[in-house]
Amino acid sequence: MYKYFWLLFIPFQFNAQNYYTASAEGFGAAATGGGNAAPVVVSTYNELKSKILDANTPVVLVSGTITIPEGGQISSIVQNKTILGLPGARLINNTKTQSGSGVLYLKPGSSNVIIRNLTFEGPGAYDVDGRDNLTSDGCVNLWVDHCEFQDGIDGNFDIKGKSDNVTVSWCKFTYLKPPTSGGSGGANDHRYSNLVGSGSSDAPNDLHYSITFQNCYWANGCRERMPRARNGELHILNCYYNTDVSSSRALGLGGGINNLSCYVENCDFASIGTVYKDYSSSDGGTVAVNFTGCLNGVANVGSVSAPGYAYTAYPATEVATYVANGNCGAGATLQITETGEISSPCASVGAEESQIEKSIKCYPAIFRDFLFIELPGGSNSETIFVGIYSQHGQLVYSKTFNNGENNLLKLQLSSLSSGAYFCQIKGEHFQITKKIIKE
Repeated sequence: MYKYFWLLFIPFQFNAQNYYTASAEGFGAAATGGGNAAPVVVSTYNELKSKILDANTPVVLVSGTITIPEGGQISSIVQNKTILGLPGARLINNTKTQSGSGVLYLKPGSSNVIIRNLTFEGPGAYDVDGRDNLTSDGCVNLWVDHCEFQDGIDGNFDIKGKSDNVTVSWCKFTYLKPPTSGGSGGANDHRYSNLVGSGSSDAPNDLHYSITFQNCYWANGCRERMPRARNGELHILNCYYNTDVSSSRALGLGGGINNLSCYVENCDFASIGTVYKDYSSSDGGTVAVNFTGCLNGVANVGSVSAPGYAYTAYPATEVATYVANGNCGAGATLQITETGEISSPCASVGAEESQIEKSIKCYPAIFRDFLFIELPGGSNSETIFVGIYSQHGQLVYSKTFNNGENNLLKLQLSSLSSGAYFCQIKGEHFQITKKIIKE
């Protein structure tokens, strides 16, 4: 009976993330930006450009909507800088020309930059080799958090050149405007969101782009590049893919001259045309990509170890609930004051369970044939969904209990293979996931 008992002591850290954190996890954890300096509030294009370029203004706080004039993309070496958005802050450039487009460009030599709670808006996809909403072309130690990227003319947010040690967390990528055909580049639908490395030989000084995508949401309108990468070591954690483009492609990975590895962990590929495409035939090199704990992931290619840094995660079954939460999930959902205090309107992810969730019992923890779920009194008026997921995120059992059934649910699970699983219990007003072990 105790053959699998050791699994109980695996240090899973599910339900331990926060919507708001004071610092980044992942490869960009060294970014400190402008530190605790008092913010300077800007509300016009000239103020924004001046303060971003001013080394004596460590923290810039954006207020309201700022329109970038045609050809006015802010392009500079930016160092030791934090750029924050007050609620509702937007940076817009709707120019549909190659030279006139783009919002912010971090030139080679940039370092230690934090960008949070901003919405970037472009004119919509138009293949004229235009400029992205945000481009990091050589920023080392970069954290982009709780931003929303809409309708980049060429892409939403690209990372290339000598950029390295980057965390992109709680960001939402979308295309709300229809693509414009007839561009000189030849692609009539260039809704390509995120590029890592501009070519097979593009790489930072240590040869690999070290990038963490955490709690990101590729939403409606995204067609490709979520991301498209070469020469990288990528960690894609608790991300949500749910786009209405039927021919969409999530991960496009090529080796490049230095090869690429990608560890995809606890992600939900809810609605996507193709989860992974190998571009090694055009980029050269080799690709290793592993899907661990994902919903609707695909087969692993090669072997990739989990990253060595400390981080927290939660099951893929909960990604849609947290990441797509319009009040506090991915996107510009933080609460920031004019004095620079930052918070989230929601409690920590999974940290505070409701009374009904606390009272749900799932036993025995190590079961042989039957699993019992005990619901609190009053729950029998709800429809209850129970799903059993493998450690790789595959749904292996599901059953819906209709209104009026009793509060003790009995599941016949003798056909399951021995091992660890996740049991998701979802009602009309609650959702909880518990770890279980089949003997």
